[in-house]
Amino acid sequence: MKIFLTGGSGFVGRHLATELASRGYELACIVRAGDGSGAAFLRGLGASVTSGSVTDPASLEGAAEGAEAVIHLVGIILEGPGASFSQVHVEGTRNVLAEAKRAGAGRFIHMSAAGAAPAAVSRYLGTKWTAEEEVRASGLSSTIFRPSIIYGPRGEFIRMLIRQVRLLPVVPVIGDGRYRLQPVSVFDIARIFADSLTNPKTINKVYAAGGPRSLSYNEMVDAIAAAMGKHRLKLHLPAAMMKPVAAVAEKVMRRPFVTRDQINMLLAGNTVDIQAMRTDFGFEPVEFKDGIRPLIETWRRPGPRTRPGLYLL
Repeated sequence: MKIFLTGGSGFVGRHLATELASRGYELACIVRAGDGSGAAFLRGLGASVTSGSVTDPASLEGAAEGAEAVIHLVGIILEGPGASFSQVHVEGTRNVLAEAKRAGAGRFIHMSAAGAAPAAVSRYLGTKWTAEEEVRASGLSSTIFRPSIIYGPRGEFIRMLIRQVRLLPVVPVIGDGRYRLQPVSVFDIARIFADSLTNPKTINKVYAAGGPRSLSYNEMVDAIAAAMGKHRLKLHLPAAMMKPVAAVAEKVMRRPFVTRDQINMLLAGNTVDIQAMRTDFGFEPVEFKDGIRPLIETWRRPGPRTRPGLYLL
C-alpha cells in the first residue's frame, strides 16, 4: 500500500515514517523547502520526497498520486508570518483533503489534539476542531486522533524538562503545577496510526490518545528527577505574572519561549479517556516512568532541536 504522509520530517512524523517503512509501506512525503535533513532522513527510509507546503495547494498537486491512504500530521504550536493556526490547521487540512480526493485515496488519518472543541481554551485547539470538521465533512473514510502530550526522542517538551532537571537546582513551574497531563510515548502514537490503516474498527472514529494514567506537572518533574537520580525543588511562578511576560515575548521574539495561548492550555490540563484506544488497538500504552528511563541517557547530551514551545503534538 502506498501512503502519502504530511509532516514526515517532524518529531512524530519521523517515528511514524520509520514504523510505516518497517511494515513495508511505500511512502510519499512532502517537506518544506530548505528542510534538507528531513528530506534526507525520509529518503533514507526509501520514501519519495517532494518540496512544498500544505498551505500551498499548487505544491500539493500530484503529491499523493497512487496513494491509497493519506496520513496528515502537519500542525504548529507557534504562529509566524504566513503560518497562522487557521492557515496551517484549517486551510492546510482542506488542501490535503482536496489532494487526497484528487488522487483517489479513500482513507484519511488525521492528527488533531486533546482538547479540540468548538469552545476550546485556545486558538490552537479551536482551529484543530475546525480542521476535524473539515475531515468529517470530506466523505473520506477517516480516523482522527487526539493525543495528549507526546514524548520521545527529539520531543522538545520533555527535552526541556530534562534539561531543567539536569541543570537547575530549582525547576520553574507555571502556576501551582497541579494541572494534569497524560503523556504518551511517540512509539505508541506511531503504532496506533500505523495499525489504523488496516483496522476496520477505526473507520470514521475519533480516538483520544494518551498514556495509561494522568500526572500533574509536578509529578512529571518528580518522575524525571527520580529517573535521573536527582531531587529537585520547584519554583511555582504565578500565571498572573507569566501571562504579561508571555505577551511581551510574543511581541519582541520571533519564536517566544512561551505564549499566552500555551499557558492557557497548560493550566487547563490535558487528560483523556483512552478506553476506546485500549479496546480497538489491543495494547496498553507504556507508563511514563518506564518510557522516560531509556531516553534519559540520550538526552544528557545536546542533540538536534525541534521548534521551541510547549508541545502538545
